[in-house]
Amino acid sequence: MPSPEQRAAGILAAERFVVIGTADAEGPWTAAAQYRLLPGGLYVESDRESRHARAIVSAGVASGVVYDSSADVSDADGVQFAFRAREVGGAAVHDVLSARLPRDAVDASGLAAEVAAIAGIPRKRLYVLEVERAYVFDRDAWRSRGTDARIEVDAALVWGLLAASTAP
Repeated sequence: MPSPEQRAAGILAAERFVVIGTADAEGPWTAAAQYRLLPGGLYVESDRESRHARAIVSAGVASGVVYDSSADVSDADGVQFAFRAREVGGAAVHDVLSARLPRDAVDASGLAAEVAAIAGIPRKRLYVLEVERAYVFDRDAWRSRGTDARIEVDAALVWGLLAASTAP
């Protein structure tokens, strides 16, 4: 049976979308975005005028969930996060893109093309989501009591497992 950290790493390696939670003066907001893995977190690309992007710039925090949407109800599993969050633009885009973990890494020509593509859209930015805390679903509580509960995982261990993986 995999450990909670192994489950979290497996979900993050297999899935591609995170639902990001932010809040602003209008209230809470969620948005789904494709993510790519970085050491200690992930990043998404977005228009700097999107509601979640403006909230990240303003507050510097976000929450998120990555889950297996294909799982049966009895096998539901996912990873929930508390993030420190920041906007990245300009020359720093190259540094973020070149730091990706093996699952999302590209060769030098692919990296140059991605940096140029982002630079070519003036309103596009990267949003780096650095994990402060991470949790997986407590599947035993769900299966035995029907309660929605979480187990905190060691985020450093999860990201160590992801960094050690060479599978694209």
